[in-house]
Amino acid sequence: MSKVTRTRNTAAKSAKRRKDLRRSLPKPTIDVWALLTSREFFNLGVVAVTIFLLVGVAVIWAREQVKVRDGQIMSDTRLKRIDYSTPDDEATAKRRESARTAAPRLYTINEQYLTELEGAIRGLPRAVANKNSLQEVSTDLIDQFRLDDAGLKELRMAVDADGQITTAWNGFVDKLMKELRQHPIFESAEFQRFTTSPAAAIRTAAGEIVPLPRDRGIELKPEMRREAPRQLADLVDRAGFTRNVKPLVLSRIMWQPKPVAVYDEARSREHADQIAAAVPEVRIEHKQGEVISKRGDMLSAKQYDELLTEAQRFAATARPWQIWQPRIGMMGVLALSLLFLAVFIHLYYPRIARNFLRGFAIALLMAVTLIASVMVTIQAPKVAMGAALAPTLFVAIVVLLAYDKRLGLIISGLQSAFVVLALELSVGWFLLLVAACAAAIVQLREVRHRNSLMRAATLTAGIVAVGALALGLLELPIEVEGFARQVGLNVIWGVTGCYGVAFFVLGLLPAIERWFDITTGMTLAELRDPRQPLLRQLQQKAPGTYNHSLQVANIAEAAADAIGADSLLIYVGALYHDIGKMSKPEYFVENQTGGPSKHDKLSPAMSLLVIIGHVKDGIELAREYGLPRSLIHFIEAHHGTTLVEYFYHAARTQAQDGRRKDTVDEVEFRYPGPKPQTKEAAILMLSDAVESASRAMGEPNPSRIEALVRELSRKRLADGQFDQCDLTFRELSLVEDAIISRVSAIHHGRISYPSGKAGRGDDEPAERTLRAPAPAPPAARTASA
Repeated sequence: MSKVTRTRNTAAKSAKRRKDLRRSLPKPTIDVWALLTSREFFNLGVVAVTIFLLVGVAVIWAREQVKVRDGQIMSDTRLKRIDYSTPDDEATAKRRESARTAAPRLYTINEQYLTELEGAIRGLPRAVANKNSLQEVSTDLIDQFRLDDAGLKELRMAVDADGQITTAWNGFVDKLMKELRQHPIFESAEFQRFTTSPAAAIRTAAGEIVPLPRDRGIELKPEMRREAPRQLADLVDRAGFTRNVKPLVLSRIMWQPKPVAVYDEARSREHADQIAAAVPEVRIEHKQGEVISKRGDMLSAKQYDELLTEAQRFAATARPWQIWQPRIGMMGVLALSLLFLAVFIHLYYPRIARNFLRGFAIALLMAVTLIASVMVTIQAPKVAMGAALAPTLFVAIVVLLAYDKRLGLIISGLQSAFVVLALELSVGWFLLLVAACAAAIVQLREVRHRNSLMRAATLTAGIVAVGALALGLLELPIEVEGFARQVGLNVIWGVTGCYGVAFFVLGLLPAIERWFDITTGMTLAELRDPRQPLLRQLQQKAPGTYNHSLQVANIAEAAADAIGADSLLIYVGALYHDIGKMSKPEYFVENQTGGPSKHDKLSPAMSLLVIIGHVKDGIELAREYGLPRSLIHFIEAHHGTTLVEYFYHAARTQAQDGRRKDTVDEVEFRYPGPKPQTKEAAILMLSDAVESASRAMGEPNPSRIEALVRELSRKRLADGQFDQCDLTFRELSLVEDAIISRVSAIHHGRISYPSGKAGRGDDEPAERTLRAPAPAPPAARTASA
């Protein structure tokens, strides 16, 4: 068999073994039902649905609004999405005004005058029927009609034998009245208006509008009494009167001439309005794809109105798929984003997943700030930079203060994406928002002083200013008039937003701490002040415990710095961890000043209750004085569930000597817990134990201190006290090294001074009692080890 064949056979056998091994390995399974019915899944599901609904509605609604104003430089080109028509108000108004101007002047007939005139002319033949001469006729009739003998003779012929006016005469009169209505008499001023107006009409008593040509009017002139106008003579002539009667009729008309047509201003205006209203509306046809505004245009008022109109028409007349297609796509994007957030929180922040209110608070915070960004931008698009930046930055800072940098970056990144989607901004805006949030988060690891936020705001404002300038150069043509003004406004609003958020957070900081159950560095810095009421009482009632707490705080602070934990939190927690000893300070060795111990007269069980009771008393005091929950955890967990060894062994000794009848159960002599839930609480537990134990050492040299620290650390580890915190073995080793270094510095050696007074200052004590321990002989050191 060749070497190549053997190699192939060996490879085939290896592959078969690997395949068989994979078959025998248990397949990973997921209990889907358990996952779906878990409390964490329900909480995250409710929170995800809540934020999906709130953010989804806000984003979709905002994208369908016009978010620019006239005077802005457009960063993109806007097109018309559908065909539609709009009324041209200006053209319509012009046409209607023209129609109103061309409307006829309406006149009404002076029926009273015509009735009076008709009665006089119609009754004239009867009035002179039996008169044979002018002497028998009244002078009034003679004056009105200018009667003469010839006329009188013909008038008598218009009356029949029965004394009735003939039909012919009545016909003449009727035709005369008709002619006067068709050819009315006007006052001189009105005649001028009538002849120069575009149109005129007579409005009859029945409401009918009868056109009146301009050549049919008769002007009522002052000299009409003396000489009848030719038009009036023609009118009487057309009526059919005889040659001798015609002058009589003309004389009566000219005797007291009055206008037959009277201008009706109210009816004319009403009729003109009706004609104008009847003019059809002028509409402008718009085609899909037409340009409303181009990139680089300074948006005019007309273009802005077109954008508003196009958005309204699209919402009202677009096909359902045109409206719902982008909505469904947006909901899908949001769903994927929120799914990522839910999975991330489930994996890395189980505390949020277990606590519905925490998740709901984050969802509500994101939704409310997004709505604020949207509403401000829609109402005032020119401040879009501040409206987009300030709420997003506020979310980032609040989440950072409530949790940590990682969650702050994730949430602020998602919030930036939501803002960009809602306001239809570019990728450049997204990068700017993320950069601003990241700059603020990096600087705000701890908020120990008020100027921490101001420093962070200053650096963030600088980044925003540079970013806004770069964004303007990227999106806007520099040659367009108004470029500098718009970019400058973006810079100003961005910087203003950064400082505004800083001041707003400062004002809301106590409320934020209360809502999210957090403790910021500013509060911790206030609580570490020795003049705090609880610390003052501890100094007065239990000075030994206070000094012990100071030493533990220094040790724990150094250990926390070694692994990057919250050193300020652990320092303040160490100051308050033993405040419960104030209730019975004399029962704790650090407060005893000599003499018999209080525990000498108590049984181990009773002493145990006193010792363990300081944890419960401390929790009650902390709650009474309103200490944050994060500090209360140090009080309740600084002993965990460790064994009170001294009294446990004392009880066992009594049981062995017969002085105790019942059996001694180790569980009865343990602290109630809980075990430390955080790295800081675990460090405090170890620091507290080391500080107490190191005080009992006869010769606390570095080697013995190191052995003590390693022993206590391994003992706590083996006892399971660190099981519920995320402290790693590497971090525990660093903590041990830091504690060893700090405790060794506390118990450092001193040089003994001579007892004589030579060379001693007046302010030095007469004798130094603490001296450097003399090195032990080899045999003694071996026994100690």
